[in-house]
Amino acid sequence: MSASIDLFGGWLATGNHAAHALLLHVLLLNALASALLAAIGLGLRPTNRRERWYRDYLALLGIGLLIPLLGLILMLLALLLFNQLSQRNDPTEAQRLATAPFVPASPRPVVNFGVGGTIRGLRTGAFDTDKSIRALMIIEQKRSAHTSQVLFDTLSHPDESVRLTAAGLLDRRESRLLHMIRRVEKTIESIETAETARAAALHLEAAHLNAEMLYLRLAREGMARLYVERWRHHLDLAEPLYGHQPDWLISKARWLQQCRLPGSTVLYERALEAGAAPARVMPYLAERLWEARDYVQLRRLADAGDLFAALPIAGIIRRRWSRPA
Repeated sequence: MSASIDLFGGWLATGNHAAHALLLHVLLLNALASALLAAIGLGLRPTNRRERWYRDYLALLGIGLLIPLLGLILMLLALLLFNQLSQRNDPTEAQRLATAPFVPASPRPVVNFGVGGTIRGLRTGAFDTDKSIRALMIIEQKRSAHTSQVLFDTLSHPDESVRLTAAGLLDRRESRLLHMIRRVEKTIESIETAETARAAALHLEAAHLNAEMLYLRLAREGMARLYVERWRHHLDLAEPLYGHQPDWLISKARWLQQCRLPGSTVLYERALEAGAAPARVMPYLAERLWEARDYVQLRRLADAGDLFAALPIAGIIRRRWSRPA
């Protein structure tokens, strides 16, 4: 830059037309070479640095124009640098994720929840808040009548956070079943009178859902009576087409058992004769015999097949009963 200014100043001082022409030619060639190299440099930029091309073009062109001759060399070096950057990975993009080498000073031990210990810890308040909530989350994954009862018992826990968690889990179970029941009943209302087969199938499905609400012990006192009536209502409407099928027989037997009415054992046996899988009938039949304190028939039922032997808890009881006195 200083050399060009000296040349231009010398020409002005001497009035040498030959130096004037030479300087103009040099500057013109420098400008053309700068424009050409700046255009080439746009294609050598990294792909993640191509948002504003005109800004980069003016920067490269300025290097060549403001620093004649030497600017071309600097531009060549800049182009080589751009070319190297375009072949490298973007340092802002994660190429590999690694866990931080941080280890807590006192790592917490892994807690294994046993069935009896978990229930006792929740009911007696022996667990702290964090462990109680973790136990409730594990219990929520095992949806049964027993786990619902544990959640109800936890509503009297001294810790408010644990009580709110248990209430939320119970509400989730109930809301899920209520949504399914309302959807089935709404579909039944929209069915035409001639579609008797479809209506009977939906009534049987609604009966199963109402039975599930009672089985999970989510309905208490007055609401339980309502679901019992709805259960019977849907069973009666499905009976003309499904009264001889295993699904209807099992559901009817469960309804009689829920109401503590006689006749459930006969219906369970009829369901087995109709082709129901033993795994669907025998647990309810065993429960019925247990409620009636008929231990002789209960032992015969346990010895009748290999179903109870394959179950973890029932298998232990069956092997204990099979031992000679």
